[in-house]
Amino acid sequence: MNPDTRVEWWPLYVRALTALFGISVIFTGVPAGTTIASPLTVALLLVLLVAAGLPSVVAPRRIGGFPLARHSGIMLELLVVSLIVFETGGKTSFFYFLYVPVLILATAGRGIVAGVISGWVAATGFAIAAGLESGTAAGSLPRGMLLVLAGVLIGIIEERRAEGAASVLHGVEALTRQASTAAELRAAVTTMAPLDLAGRARHLLERSLRLADASHGLVVMLDGDGQPVVEAGIGADGVARAAGDHLPATGVLGIVLRSGLSQTVADAGRDAGWAGVLGEDGARSAALIPLALQGTPFGALLLARHDLRLFAGDQTEAARALAETAAPLLWDARAVAQSRDFMLSTVRTLAAALEAKDPYTRGHSQRVATCAVAIATDLGLPTEEIERIRWASMLHDIGKIATPEAILRKRGSLTDEERAVMNQHPERGASILREMPPFKPLADDVHYHQEAYDGTGYPEGLAGTEIPLGARIIRVADTFDAVTSHRPYRPSRSVEEAIAELQRMAGNTLDPVLVEVFLRVLREKPPFEIQLRLWRERS
Repeated sequence: MNPDTRVEWWPLYVRALTALFGISVIFTGVPAGTTIASPLTVALLLVLLVAAGLPSVVAPRRIGGFPLARHSGIMLELLVVSLIVFETGGKTSFFYFLYVPVLILATAGRGIVAGVISGWVAATGFAIAAGLESGTAAGSLPRGMLLVLAGVLIGIIEERRAEGAASVLHGVEALTRQASTAAELRAAVTTMAPLDLAGRARHLLERSLRLADASHGLVVMLDGDGQPVVEAGIGADGVARAAGDHLPATGVLGIVLRSGLSQTVADAGRDAGWAGVLGEDGARSAALIPLALQGTPFGALLLARHDLRLFAGDQTEAARALAETAAPLLWDARAVAQSRDFMLSTVRTLAAALEAKDPYTRGHSQRVATCAVAIATDLGLPTEEIERIRWASMLHDIGKIATPEAILRKRGSLTDEERAVMNQHPERGASILREMPPFKPLADDVHYHQEAYDGTGYPEGLAGTEIPLGARIIRVADTFDAVTSHRPYRPSRSVEEAIAELQRMAGNTLDPVLVEVFLRVLREKPPFEIQLRLWRERS
């Protein structure tokens, strides 16, 4: 329940007790011969006094900025008190002049403790006044002091109750913050999971800046040589360090990367150790949180502001919790990126080895890969499958490494025996890739890239959709580049002639759907190298 709208019954109990004891003092301390109201009248007025407090207890809502319910209750209370005074002592009663101002103070926002003590003091004052009138002031004084002590005791009890309520409220707020942080962590993991390294680092930084109320920051990770490299940056004015920038592993950054302990500063301008990671952006307060896996730091999260407000504990704790949750995701993404870079480097090395053996195929693998990726992208294939087709395209002829150079470089037509040797390259290429675990997923596309859609191809004579999609795509791209490339046994042909050749082969050697897709790519968004060739041929 909202603390501003919850019902507090304690003030109503205090009003009832104050009214009860005040009236009881009147009954016990009225001078002889004084006429007072009947007990029934006094009881009814007491009920009215208690009921008058209901609006300010059960209806604390504010209307138009004016606490209408609360002030209405105060006016009703004063009216009832005036009736009690009139019925029990008249307008000249000392009680009237003492109790009404005290009640105003007690109900005009002075707090529960002030209300309790003021009520009891008012009752004591009337007791003393009544005793003086009857000549028994000495007998009334101890009773008055007792009432004062009772009021103080009640006030202390209420203070403790209020502290307990505040403690409970603080606990609820802490639990709410924890629940909010947990929800933020779950959302971060869910959002980051499908992203690559750059996307995950950027997402971590954006959420951390929001949690810590920071204006700018960095995500830094160690590279293969152990040097800190910026993976993501957000600047206070839209300007940030670029991804890939190297930072010195010195000062505060070096401490965090070695110790795994967070560092904060209220005025970085007075601490030279922060200069290496903050640079010249003018940040004042900053926090540097380690990114670690199994206790070993591999990076850091920097959060900074341009003012001198030191980051609050709950802000850095929330950012640290997010960094701990995101660290395995960043580590995994970096491992995937490094594996991808290694595979791509290996693919390029193998392609270069083939091209060194057969100069006439130089650039062929890369051009086939470019066209194959264009077809796969236009088909809307998943990113992982497009990458697989890219690498398989670059390695589709790798089996030719085992083909004698005399056959590869022969200027005339191949004999049947030589053709049989040449036709072994898809199987040889697939065998090479199956011996290399990272490249096993590419083997089928390489193995079947010379199969024909009508079943007349090799090595197994597969037809139609029996041929893997990647292999059918490579066959279209390979055919186009072969027609437009110079070979020892024939000159190259133009792009327009190659298009006509693809149309002729559609439905027999080539998949007609993929031919149509590739022709649409050539019409609407051809790769840059083909655009350049078309421009040259048409000029």
